[in-house]
Amino acid sequence: MARTLLAIYPHAARRYDEMLTAEGNVRPHWLRFFDHLDAVAPEEMRERLEFVDRRIQENGVTYNVYADPSGADRPWALDPLPLIIPPAEWAEVAAAVAQRAALLNAMLADLYGEQRLLSEGLLPPALVYGQHGYLWPCRGVRPVGGIWLHNYGVDLARSPNGRWWVIADRTQAPSGAGYALENRLVVARVFPEMFRDLRVEHLADFFHDQQDGLAALAPVEGDEQPHVVLLTPGPHNETYFEHAYLARYLGFPLVEGQDLTVRGDTVFLKTLRGLKRVHVILRRQDDSYCDPLELRGESALGVPGLLNVARTGRVVIANALGSGL
Repeated sequence: MARTLLAIYPHAARRYDEMLTAEGNVRPHWLRFFDHLDAVAPEEMRERLEFVDRRIQENGVTYNVYADPSGADRPWALDPLPLIIPPAEWAEVAAAVAQRAALLNAMLADLYGEQRLLSEGLLPPALVYGQHGYLWPCRGVRPVGGIWLHNYGVDLARSPNGRWWVIADRTQAPSGAGYALENRLVVARVFPEMFRDLRVEHLADFFHDQQDGLAALAPVEGDEQPHVVLLTPGPHNETYFEHAYLARYLGFPLVEGQDLTVRGDTVFLKTLRGLKRVHVILRRQDDSYCDPLELRGESALGVPGLLNVARTGRVVIANALGSGL
């Protein structure tokens, strides 16, 4: 099958092709998967594609589109053919992304703290103060552990010569991890032999590390157990499926702003048994909407007084308020 498709494959020398070299040869790390495709009959591949669509529908995987009458609950689009990256190249990408995340975290700490980047002329003040992402009420806030970016997403693209380019940084409330997990589970069912033979890296460790990392930062007192919640803007958000999916997978209660309340310098979850203290908020809504008292006054999604609790260090907000800068 694959060689038939390759005959009509739109190979262009002016762009980098993940599977083929400039001469039109299959790259070494694609060979095993290419041979597997070659052995699959067209009828069987058609059945696998139908399985993908059926699984997406059955699991209710959606991505909503604002201001589109037909965009509500739009089924998630998934191409079952994976992007294969060799281990050595991925190690380089992972190290570079981690370095970039550390740099951006340090920049946030400075711009909301000592502001040496501004006083030493390394950044022009207008670049920082002139854009809406800088939240003045967050000035002087020191997040628990000094961590602003608990989650960081980066949009990557290939240059024509194959080098990786960063085209966007996602620092406010990056989405995608839940969709990546669902994608992996579906594609692993479509190509089970390949996932085994190619020793594909599992995603579970990422989520385990996230659970452990947030629990370790939780400002617990005495014999309290860390209580983590996932804050969502609600079912009308474009990635609400992911919010619900991740909350279930991670074992965190899925809450909206009205489910939380601030009493003194503590955040509580309203439950049928009374108020329960919240130590960590994994937020999936824009930071300016999180506290109508100090940030966006017209917000009906936030928790009044939340920023003041963050100032006292009695709640971890991931990512920290103001990280959208």
